Amino acid sequence: MYPYGVVSPAIHKREFPVELARAGEARQFLTWTGAVAGLRGGALSDLAVAADALLTDVILSVERGGTLEVESETTGVTYKVTLRHPELHGRRMAGLEGIMEQYLDGYELSPERAVLVKRLE
Repeated sequence: MYPYGVVSPAIHKREFPVELARAGEARQFLTWTGAVAGLRGGALSDLAVAADALLTDVILSVERGGTLEVESETTGVTYKVTLRHPELHGRRMAGLEGIMEQYLDGYELSPERAVLVKRLE
C-alpha cells in the first residue's frame, strides 16, 4: 500500500513501423492509453485531434520507413505522450503549433521528438 499522495507513474511504450502508423495503429494506441489514463469525453477528443495532427505531420515528414516510438506516461494529474522518429529532420505540416495550443494543456515540438500533455480532470 502506498502512503497517501504517492502514486506510481503508469508508463506504456510501443514502437510502430511507419507503415502501421499510416494504417492507424499508433492512433489507436494513443487513444487507448489516454482512455486508460482517465481521459474522457472532450479531453479524450482533444487529445485525439492533437495526436492525429502530429501523426499526420510525422507521416508527411518522413521520406523513408523506419520506426515510430510512442510512449505514454500518467503521473498524478497529467497524461503525457512522447513520440520519436529517428528519420524526422523537420516538420511539414503548417499550423501544427496552433493545433497543439488549442487542444492540449502543454506541448513540446522539436526535430527529434514531440511531447503532448493533457490534464486528467
